[in-house]
Amino acid sequence: MKQPNILLIVLDATRADSCSCYNSVLPTTPALDTLAEEGLLFRQAFSCAPWTLPAMAAIFTGLYPTQTGIEARRVLAPAFPTLAARLKAQGYATFAISKNNWFGSEFGLVQGFDVFHKLWQLLQTETDLTAVSLAQAYPGQNLLSSAAKAALRGNWFKNAVNLLSRRIKIFQGTDYGARDTLRPVQRWISAQSGPWFALVHYLEAHLEYKPPVSWARQFTDDWPLARKLLAKDQVRLCYRHITGAQRLTPEELRVWRQLYTAEVAYQDHALGQLLRWLRETRRYDDTLIIAVADHGESLGEHGLLNHLYGVYDPLIHVPLVIRGPGVERGKSVGSLVQTNDIFGTVLTVAGVPLPEHARNLLDAGATRRYVVAEYGPPQVPHRDLLARFSLQASDFAPFIRSLVAVRTEQHKLIIGSDGAVEFYDLVHDPEELVNQAATAPETLAELQGMLAEWRAAVGLASAPQLAGVHPPIVTPEVAARLKALGYLD
Repeated sequence: MKQPNILLIVLDATRADSCSCYNSVLPTTPALDTLAEEGLLFRQAFSCAPWTLPAMAAIFTGLYPTQTGIEARRVLAPAFPTLAARLKAQGYATFAISKNNWFGSEFGLVQGFDVFHKLWQLLQTETDLTAVSLAQAYPGQNLLSSAAKAALRGNWFKNAVNLLSRRIKIFQGTDYGARDTLRPVQRWISAQSGPWFALVHYLEAHLEYKPPVSWARQFTDDWPLARKLLAKDQVRLCYRHITGAQRLTPEELRVWRQLYTAEVAYQDHALGQLLRWLRETRRYDDTLIIAVADHGESLGEHGLLNHLYGVYDPLIHVPLVIRGPGVERGKSVGSLVQTNDIFGTVLTVAGVPLPEHARNLLDAGATRRYVVAEYGPPQVPHRDLLARFSLQASDFAPFIRSLVAVRTEQHKLIIGSDGAVEFYDLVHDPEELVNQAATAPETLAELQGMLAEWRAAVGLASAPQLAGVHPPIVTPEVAARLKALGYLD
């Protein structure tokens, strides 16, 4: 049987309820809606983590962050073969495109991709001149000296242009890569004669929310206030709001959410262009298409913004749609699934033998009794960021903790490394506002048992494989690139 082509679309920081196929009150995602009408829509899909690096590692390996150790090490070790590596070994050509810096080669997510198109590079070159790679190649030297030496490797002209463009922010505007994504994908797919696997990663819904003006005006009801928010340092606003130093007003929060919605809609517009091209070139029906968010986004719930410091549903409940050969059409699945199950689903469709831990979402029995999400612990911001935010290290003390959540269709338990316990009845309290940890001991104990069961299943699996794995060197400049995306650690 012919191996199908596989397209994995990742919608960064896109929460399920922002998509119109998940009952959004606005027609935000017509392209995703059509995909859902022609395939499977998973209404209760949950990410394994609320931020990109561990969330994508889970999708790529089928393992939880605990099993790969990626939260602590900030790098996916070669000991954990990725989806791309397994498909490549089976004869697939592999391609990825992204503007998210967690896909830099220093973090390990790009293992197995024949071609990785880096949207943060103005000119594509094999020499990935991130500050991390420079620091690792030339330890003990200043960044300027390292850059000068590294620029002489490979195509020195392209290297110099990329260094210069990053320094002076050439061609960086309100688009986070969506307009530059389609052509590289078209060129690569058009050149393939055999089966292919492509990862297309859209970053539009990620903080900062600064969509093109035409999209911002379409989705905001107070344009003067929207213009003010568009002009501000939204990362600074985010952290000052979270810490309580400067709360956004209810009016500002409303428009903040509207700008986010505009980004989701603009992102879906880009997705629609890609899907339309696949139809026009008669590749659409021969391709397994999976659209998923790596994680969601907080828009003021629990006093949080961005995707930090929590594992509440806005951060981990994500859209997930599968369409393609052999996939049931027009069906909605209401039971629990987890994003790391994408790993086993893709391998099954490609005819690749499954590791023992993998699940196939297309199997009737693939749903779960419960799902689990992990977070942290984050780090206190560097002093230069504290100065930028006009905050003190002590302002972040309540947030420097790890979290784990176990969720059933009705209940959710969150446990913090600081001893905090939160327990919610999601049927009667879907916004997770009333902590019933002290009033529902029997149900609480049941979820604690599920968490213990999960820990027993995953807790020791990775220990022997992580020996000698060290975190990448993260210099102030690469930290600044990640901070621009709203990350502090």
